[in-house]
Amino acid sequence: MMNKINIRAYEPSFRSQLRQICCDVADRGEPIERIFPDRDIAADLLTKYYTDYEPRSSFVAVCDGRLVGYINGCLDNRRYGLVMFWLLIPQLLVKAFKSGIFFKPQVLGMLKAVLENWPRIFTWRKGSFHSHQGHLHIGVASDFRHQDVGASLINALIEYAAQKGIVELEATVHSANKEASIFFEKQGFEIRARYPMVMVRDGQKERYQSLLYVRTISTI
Repeated sequence: MMNKINIRAYEPSFRSQLRQICCDVADRGEPIERIFPDRDIAADLLTKYYTDYEPRSSFVAVCDGRLVGYINGCLDNRRYGLVMFWLLIPQLLVKAFKSGIFFKPQVLGMLKAVLENWPRIFTWRKGSFHSHQGHLHIGVASDFRHQDVGASLINALIEYAAQKGIVELEATVHSANKEASIFFEKQGFEIRARYPMVMVRDGQKERYQSLLYVRTISTI
């Protein structure tokens, strides 16, 4: 018999486990090492804003004391952009330079791909820096998928966002991640935009589409 999975508000004691799951599933449900070699820096980039600057918008799934899934929410895209640009990214650049990671071939290839993605990043973020719009990142441990953990986490964040008067929540999906697309569509998200993207995976350049999924929460 499967033990009960509890959905609860994020607490700092879950920070380490959350960062681990994030890196375990960051590359289309697979470990992040295929696209980036440093887990600590990757976890900072992908989770630190949510756990350190907006922890009340995150929820976790716990089974027998183990964190088996999480949803990191942001209810103010404008604040997210300001914190990332002025605080977190400068800190990460310093940390990365000190670690020497920029000299690794895998990272150099990734940086070249990022330069190709700048037009998309600017267009997307310019259009989404609104205080009444939010976004989310979700991750579920591989042995707890297909057990409605993700749906329960989405529902927890949606309820919280509605209480705060949020108009929309966004989620980004790699076009090759068909399972993620099916999941978000089942949760009431719809594709609003598609952006061409470049990524280096296992040393090979890959061109794909970044899908912007949006779910309307309320109107103002």
